[in-house]
Amino acid sequence: MTPRTTRGSRPSRRRFLATAAASAAAVLIMSACSTGGTESAKTSGAETRTVTDIAGKVEVPAKPQRIVSVDFYSPATLVDLGIKPIGVVEGFDDPDPNLRPKRYHEALKKTATIGTYYELNIEAVAKQDPDMIFAETRFLQKGELERLQGIAPVVQLDASGVGAWEDRTLMIAAAVGKAEEGKQQQATFRKRADELKAKYADVLANNTIAVFAHGQDMSTWGTYPTGHFYVPAWDAVGAKFRPFTAGEHKGEPGTVSEWLSLEQIGKLSNADILIHSYGLQDFVTSLSKNTVWKNLPAVKNGFVFENTPAAVVSSFDWGTESLNQLDGVLAKIDAKVGS
Repeated sequence: MTPRTTRGSRPSRRRFLATAAASAAAVLIMSACSTGGTESAKTSGAETRTVTDIAGKVEVPAKPQRIVSVDFYSPATLVDLGIKPIGVVEGFDDPDPNLRPKRYHEALKKTATIGTYYELNIEAVAKQDPDMIFAETRFLQKGELERLQGIAPVVQLDASGVGAWEDRTLMIAAAVGKAEEGKQQQATFRKRADELKAKYADVLANNTIAVFAHGQDMSTWGTYPTGHFYVPAWDAVGAKFRPFTAGEHKGEPGTVSEWLSLEQIGKLSNADILIHSYGLQDFVTSLSKNTVWKNLPAVKNGFVFENTPAAVVSSFDWGTESLNQLDGVLAKIDAKVGS
């Protein structure tokens, strides 16, 4: 589920973004729960606990030993909590720094795989004999949730909307009996975010940004709004995102804009600062021949910058690392503003 870059190491990035655009209903479910990943004091026996996920209450092992993650997010959170899942989706063997920080690759590169988050191999999940499964259910095909529940208790997750990834991360921590550790990691993340908010208050308050990428064949472009899975670090520091223009967005919160032709790239004129996805310098260079691009205010003023790598934050520790990298990006912007 890597955002659009020039790398081809992850499957079907376009397919993910199309699926992500259909997640508004899941946002409502998450909002209705608003549990923050709390553990229930009620236990149903010495060997199980009752925790809350986006669907309600689920009974899980008190001390799970064999966890399979059929989602993209939970493996990193589990690693941060000192737990190694026995099954993960494909891709953790890829060392590309734009996919995830190196430590998650190192921890999980030899872990058994169970297909992709959007195309599971249920038999591979069963083969691992898990006692708990994490799943972001908006990506499951019809009947797959029931099949997974026939194998082991399933903790259902979602990450749609501004800050929802934090609820999801706390939910994962609570499900494995490490709610307090999760909250401590969240506190570290938020403290770092607050530091950057204060450090770059003027830049963040007085400029709108557009985080943009190209489409699958570099003939289209789109931007990521607040709440999108690609911009949690920017959301955390309170960045102001450019408003979408007419015909640019379907209106679902947190979803990427319509993929528009390069002829319409002038729509980016309402952004003071342009942030292109990590690894897209070749695309930006190719735009130098585009007259409309060259006349964008941000381009004329030299306010085009590269985003941090591995921007799809999957845990608090990952998020803190992203904020540390964002500090460098904001420092460049700040220096440019002051020059």
